[in-house]
Amino acid sequence: MASILKVDTIQDQSGNNIINENANTITIGASGDTITIPSGATLTNNGTQTGLTLSDNILFNTASKGIYLGTTTAVAANLLDDYEEGTWTPTLGSESTDTGQTYVSQVGKYTKIGDTVYISGYVRLSVLGTLGGAYAAIKGLPFTSASSSLATGTVSFSYALNFASNVQTLGAYIAQSDTLLYICGSTTTGVSPLANFLKTKLGGSTELAFAGFYKV
Repeated sequence: MASILKVDTIQDQSGNNIINENANTITIGASGDTITIPSGATLTNNGTQTGLTLSDNILFNTASKGIYLGTTTAVAANLLDDYEEGTWTPTLGSESTDTGQTYVSQVGKYTKIGDTVYISGYVRLSVLGTLGGAYAAIKGLPFTSASSSLATGTVSFSYALNFASNVQTLGAYIAQSDTLLYICGSTTTGVSPLANFLKTKLGGSTELAFAGFYKV
């Protein structure tokens, strides 16, 4: 005949509850305690519960860890090990060092999921300043783009105003290993190839609203 031990609470020598059973709920430890599951141990659910319900966030003790999604095995392509949300400050000028710019507004937001960064922003100049490079660009991206032989991302504009000359078509791209996006476009009507905009296309009060993504 098997032995049976029936208790409601197990306490340590200081009187702290280690295991407590109340109304069919088993509580292990207390707030602030560390409960260790030995390496190689397996937690198995033999009941009818089909999911896991938590009352707080999941936090790994190593930054490189993540969650495998859509698979029952550890497949690298299914590992979500990086997610981040934040803000960044876009600057409008050239691809090189600029001086003397002032702004009415500079707003940027980003969401990073794995190796892809989704960005949005709005920037409006009040003083153009002195532009050190040759081409128009938005600088200050939150992460350096991937090192690839091809452009690693693309951006579209939902609003563009106050250029130094008329703009018929406008776009942008993000080059490899960089933290800026090059503005490109055409000033002629009809179907025209997009090319890098010279800095002279920018005006003292140019404003742009944009969104896009790129690889890191």
